[in-house]
Order: sequence, then C-alpha cells, then structure tokens
Amino acid sequence: MAILNFANQSFFLVKSQANQSLNFYDFCGKERFSLTFEVNGLNVLESIHSDFIKKEIKVGEIENRGHTGKNFVFYDLDGNKFDVWSELSPTFKEQFLISQ
Repeated sequence: MAILNFANQSFFLVKSQANQSLNFYDFCGKERFSLTFEVNGLNVLESIHSDFIKKEIKVGEIENRGHTGKNFVFYDLDGNKFDVWSELSPTFKEQFLISQ
C-alpha cells in the first residue's frame, strides 16, 4: 500500500487482485465511477473533453445531468471509469441560493 498526499487530500493505493477496477454497479445494474474531478466551468470541461479525444482517450459524450450540471466520463488504460464535472446548474444554484 502507498499513500499519496496532494492538496490536502490523501489517496490510498492498494494492490488488488487481477482484473479488478475502481468501477462499481448501482442497484439498477448501471456501471458507476468512484471518482469525480471538478473543473472550473463549462469552457474548461469542453477543452479537456476535446483534448482527451485528440489523445484517443476513451471518453463519453458531454451530458447535461440536470442540477449537477455538465459532465462526461472517461476511462484509463486499466478500464477504470472517472467523471469530469463542470459546475452546478444555474437553476440549482438559484433555487438553493448558492452564490458563485
């Protein structure tokens, strides 16, 4: 096991058995990601998405997930699924009085 510390966050790296990933399945059987990266706004999200496509990284389409804003998923070389999130939707922020 190894522990990496970045920006006041600790990441524990634990060796797993062969053919394992970070992905899990919810109660409906849909494959889910275990980690979301938040970026600073829609322009950054679109730029990263475009860069990943150019680098031939397996990515999903940019989605509008309602109050959670715009997101897309991508996969690393081991098949681990990750999420990239732009920001909360303006409607959600207004409804819950969240200031920018």
